[in-house]
Amino acid sequence: MHPRDHRAARTVQPAAVGAPDQLAPRRTHQRAARLLVEQLKASGIDTIFGLPGGAVGPLYDALLDEPSLRVITTRHEAGAMFAAAGYAWATERPAAVIVTSGPGALNCMTGIASARCDSLPVIVIAGEVARTSFGKGALQEGSPYHLGITAMARCAAKLAVDVPSAESLPWLLRQAVTTATTGRRGPVFLSVPLDVSMAEVPRQGALVAPPSAPALGYGEVLDRLARTLERAKRPAILAGSGVRWGRGPERLRALAERLQVPVMTTPKAKGVFPESHPLSLGVFGYGGHPSAQAYASTARIDVLLALGSGLSDPATNGWSPLLAATEHLVHVDIDAGQIGRSYPVSLGVVGRAEDVLEELLARLPPGDRELRTFGVTHHSFAPATGQGLVSPVVALEAVQWSMPADTLYTCDIGQHLHFATHTLRLDHPRSFLSMTGLASMGSAIPAAVGAAVGDTRRPVVAICGDGGYLMSLAELATAAQARLPVTVVVLDDRRYSMVELGHLAHFGRTPGFPSDEVDIAALARGAGAEAVEVAAASLDFVGEVLARPASGPRVLHVRIDPAVRMPSDQRSKDMISKLGTTREQGAAT
Repeated sequence: MHPRDHRAARTVQPAAVGAPDQLAPRRTHQRAARLLVEQLKASGIDTIFGLPGGAVGPLYDALLDEPSLRVITTRHEAGAMFAAAGYAWATERPAAVIVTSGPGALNCMTGIASARCDSLPVIVIAGEVARTSFGKGALQEGSPYHLGITAMARCAAKLAVDVPSAESLPWLLRQAVTTATTGRRGPVFLSVPLDVSMAEVPRQGALVAPPSAPALGYGEVLDRLARTLERAKRPAILAGSGVRWGRGPERLRALAERLQVPVMTTPKAKGVFPESHPLSLGVFGYGGHPSAQAYASTARIDVLLALGSGLSDPATNGWSPLLAATEHLVHVDIDAGQIGRSYPVSLGVVGRAEDVLEELLARLPPGDRELRTFGVTHHSFAPATGQGLVSPVVALEAVQWSMPADTLYTCDIGQHLHFATHTLRLDHPRSFLSMTGLASMGSAIPAAVGAAVGDTRRPVVAICGDGGYLMSLAELATAAQARLPVTVVVLDDRRYSMVELGHLAHFGRTPGFPSDEVDIAALARGAGAEAVEVAAASLDFVGEVLARPASGPRVLHVRIDPAVRMPSDQRSKDMISKLGTTREQGAAT
């Protein structure tokens, strides 16, 4: 019997005239699944991503009673996670994912870890078999007495809990939403057994909004920081993705202009500071710009203000010594655990970037410094030489020239990420998403789906290689079913080129990792998307294609020349150097 039919059969009973108390339980109680859905809505969530299954049947039934909540059924649970992450990034609001037990929850793990690494608030509600079946090997059981899926999630999520009873569900959900959206944002995981979601519980009031961040109490520290910045002779700001939230971007620009300090961003924060601004140095890190590298190397930075960045490998170009300031490295991050992890700091400030920037601006005198001009410079690339092949740089430039200035780009992981980071010229603070925290291939297309659902005013472009495209092809069907006008640019060199290039650099030879027996366009059409083949001779056609209104996803299949490569970065040189040392030590022993 369908859950809705079962509920009707159980609750509709003939009532005696003059005995209204018999109807009280129906007015004062509701199914726990209904309570969960109501409180998700009250917490500001308006879209649910996920896949159905038996263990979450009550939740999907409850969603029928909340028509204002949009339900996006993806083709894989990993796609649901990346879509939710894209939604959270595009909207600055938490996103929700509902998946079934066992394999459904396990398929979310990479997405949970990616959201944790990239500080994106995603609330994952996973079903579980009924508590009476725990430890018996029930179909798709993941209980603590079988697979222990919540324990696995605890290693990746900011919070992961088993919901032990229907009565505990309201406060555990409150804790989950608050944990996901305060401090350093991140994913949370709730495992809800089937009998818990089916149980009757008292009706609850609306979910209380998470508390705002406490006011800063670092007066003396911030006074010292303001004086340090004022006295610096060759300062720089390195802005991370933590600046992107709230009023961080506008306050960063105000601080840079007040002090006339040049700004470089991490790859993940690309666009947080306008790249057309005279004080912009562009990106430092993977796919970075010569302008940022040159400023840091020509004469050493004496004071570096690192804002909202964990100073990870991609952000620092393999922990480059050029960022080790000669006088002061000031690190501001909402997560105290990030400060001093990668570089020694002379001053660490724990707080949200937008709050620290506001406090600094209040402590600095009005700007009266001489205007300075820096500007972003780019590498020069040789033209494509392969027959009919296109340079990835030329292809990306053609796409950007054809799209509106406020286009939102998601980018997968691979060699194309370096080209996109380097080539695209972006001024909007939320215009570029690449989940480099975990570097998960297959993230760009589902993230574009989530971004398109969350922000319907801006066009969305996903950039991927042929490898990432094949990993997430099914989510094109999700976009087609939802009629999302997402543009997917596939830069196809018919191989896993980043891996091959790494093998060649480190070992002097490489196995072949080809992916050339695939018809990219035919697969796109099969998923319900429009597909266009782009070769060197038809490059001018890109603008015409992108200018046409789209009622669903479209794919530009671009055959790129693998001979066009990014210059070697410091990370690659360091790895080769370390490998050489290891070889020498091995030979000596």
